This record gives sequence, structure tokens and C-alpha cells, in this order.
Amino acid sequence: MTRTGIFKGRVQIPYAYGRYGWTRGGGKTWHGGIDLVGLDDPTICMPYYTAADGAQKAIRGTVTRARKVDRSTGDPTWEWGWYVCVQLDAAQTPDAVNFLYFCHCERLLVQAGQRVQSGDALAIMGNSGNAALNDPPYKHCHLEARATATGTGLDPTAYAGVPNAAGTYGSAEEEQPGSVSELRSIQLVTVGPLSAGEAARVAALAGSLRLGADRYSMLQVDAAHFAAAMTVSNGDAMRVVQLAEKEGWDKRKLYHSRFVG
Repeated sequence: MTRTGIFKGRVQIPYAYGRYGWTRGGGKTWHGGIDLVGLDDPTICMPYYTAADGAQKAIRGTVTRARKVDRSTGDPTWEWGWYVCVQLDAAQTPDAVNFLYFCHCERLLVQAGQRVQSGDALAIMGNSGNAALNDPPYKHCHLEARATATGTGLDPTAYAGVPNAAGTYGSAEEEQPGSVSELRSIQLVTVGPLSAGEAARVAALAGSLRLGADRYSMLQVDAAHFAAAMTVSNGDAMRVVQLAEKEGWDKRKLYHSRFVG
């Protein structure tokens, strides 16, 4: 199967509150990571770093934590349940991320001190710790990226391999031979139904991205609504995600994306 971020096959962000930066309770609760579900394979793997243009780079690091903390200790990481922390080797990526956390696991496949690289199996996703929807079980991986081991969560999407929006991404099809940079770099994005004003803003974005007729189309679905389709790089897909979040299309489930190349 093709690899999508930390899983083989399709990856889903089923709920809007699983996105990085989501706030609840009047801003009192802030989500510092991104919740990912492996639909075809529950094995959590060390990710690649995905640049804004969609190019991917293999990364390496050392497992510093592979454990479960008891709630009685007062350590806030008890909420993560079984989790793995990987400290990345220095100067591999242009961002400030030095630590990756893979949380709520059912079972760990690595030990502290172990060296890992992109593609290595780390754990099996689960719902241990303070995971949402324990009944029925909502098995997933809370992926968190930090500059320091005790710092605030940073945007993890370059490691998640998917946009920071609810949806299903990737493919269950077998991976074809090719370099890492050639895999999963093109997305088909659809948005709609939209009002005329919303459609105009999508058209403006498509224009700024210089998408030709072979990569962008707008259809009128009824007397008052439109739908748009775009074939874009991962970097351009993030621009569409930003517009979708600004307009609230993600919450209305009007935004959809899947990898097509």
C-alpha cells in the first residue's frame, strides 16, 4: 500500500476537533497535535518530512521515551497513554521541530535509546490514556511536534503528511516504484456546494496559484450553488485548506481531498 504520513494506506481525520490548533470551551482547551486514524493498517511508522512543494525527505532520530505514565504521578503526559517520543537528529528540517510524539498507542514496538528512521514501525494505534470516545473505542494516533521536550505543540502537518482538515487522504492501492519525492505529491481537492461569493473567492485563489483549465474547473450545480475541483501540489493544497478554514467549509464538510499522484 502507498504510505500516507505515519500510516500505510488511507489516513483519516474524522473529527474537526482532531485538527491541530482546535479550541474548545471558549478557548480554554487547545489541541496541540493532530489526531490521525490509519484506515488500512494500524501500524504507526516514523514519518518523512514533507516540504511545502510536496517533496519528501527521510529523517532520523532516537527514541527517548517509550512508556506509559500513571495518572497518580501527576505527570500530565499520563493523558497520552502508551506513547513514543523521538528526538530528531539536528539540522534535518528547516522548521523548529526537534521532538515528535506518537500517543494513545495500544502497543509499542520500540524501546528508549533505539535509533529510527522514516518508515520504521514505532507502535500500534489505540486509545490508551485520556483519548476521546473510549466507548466505542476511537483508536487513533495523536501526533505532536515540539521544539523542546516540554514545549508547546507546533504545527505537525509536515510530518503528518496530510492537511490540517477533517477528511480522508491517501490510497489503499499498492505503491509503484519511484523516488520518495515522486510519491503522494499531487492532490485532488473538491469544494462545494458554494455560494456565488464563495465560488468567486475560490476562483481568485485558483488564479493566484496559476491553475490552468487542466488543473482547475468550476461547475454550477444548481441555480445558486457551485462546486470547484483542483489538482494541486501538497503546498498549494495547504493554501486551499487555509481558505477552507477561514470560510468554515471544513466544519460544514464542504472540503474534500485525496492523493492522486
